[in-house]
Amino acid sequence: MTSPRGNILGLGLVLGAACFATGSPARAADDEAQARQACRQIAKNRDWKGVDADVRKESGNRIVVTMTGERKGQDRDRRCVYDTKTNEAQFED
Repeated sequence: MTSPRGNILGLGLVLGAACFATGSPARAADDEAQARQACRQIAKNRDWKGVDADVRKESGNRIVVTMTGERKGQDRDRRCVYDTKTNEAQFED
């Protein structure tokens, strides 16, 4: 027979493990959202209109955002690289 205290401790361990296991995907989603926002800001600063962004994780601390949009009446597409360590983005022109 288990005590109520033992059940609570066991539940706490299970919940703690579940939180630990799910922490990484949440962080990745946050990083991707930050990368998308940083790259969109660069496009906005360059007067891009109708911007769309396709995000994918690369090895290490790099997230690549493929930006498409319009500038001065011409369709544009650029590769934007976001560094998760420095929180900086830059277009690869």
